[in-house]
Amino acid sequence: MTVAGEPPERGRTLAAIDAAAVELFAQRGYHATTMREIAAAVEIQAAAIYHWYANKEAILVHLQDEFMERLTAAVVEAAERHERPALQLAAMVREHVVFHGLHARAAFVTDSEIRALTDEPRKRLIAQRDVYQARFAETIRDGVRDGSLRSSNARVATYAILLQCTGVALWFDPEGSLGLEEVAELHVELVLGSLQAGPELIGAAIAACRAAVAEEAATDEES
Repeated sequence: MTVAGEPPERGRTLAAIDAAAVELFAQRGYHATTMREIAAAVEIQAAAIYHWYANKEAILVHLQDEFMERLTAAVVEAAERHERPALQLAAMVREHVVFHGLHARAAFVTDSEIRALTDEPRKRLIAQRDVYQARFAETIRDGVRDGSLRSSNARVATYAILLQCTGVALWFDPEGSLGLEEVAELHVELVLGSLQAGPELIGAAIAACRAAVAEEAATDEES
């Protein structure tokens, strides 16, 4: 979280606090981590951390909000590149898997430490998740309506799909035999297959995902 116009050094310190909190919350758990330990990890005075955050819950809320906002933005942008629901769903699945593979620690903290929140921020995070899940469910329903997908209950299908895809954050190994994009493609194949998409459609969806990867790589090179 860097505020526009703030000194670069201040922004770097804030980013370091966030990164340290993610690591400590993931390793030790939210309740077992102290503000003093977060400050020590960043090598600042314990009292100085309160210039950025009023308390420990404020750090957790920010981390979870940022994770959901960035994930949602990536998934929505990916879906908007396509008109056919099945291709939209494939792009969303690919983005969800890749994002969780790249941000495994933050994903773990967002998912596991929701129980640590007080009522108001917990309800807000749940509401964010509900909106996110509804995007997937509605895309599945669109695919059912156009005949490309089959599901008797899009909401339950969404729960199963997101649980499967989110699990990547727990087991994906960057040093393993499969790269993250390969893992994402397999999930696209599994998800569309579970919704009874035809082989040609699954192939087209995977090709579209590969095209998106190439486009992203070209954009990165230009920038």
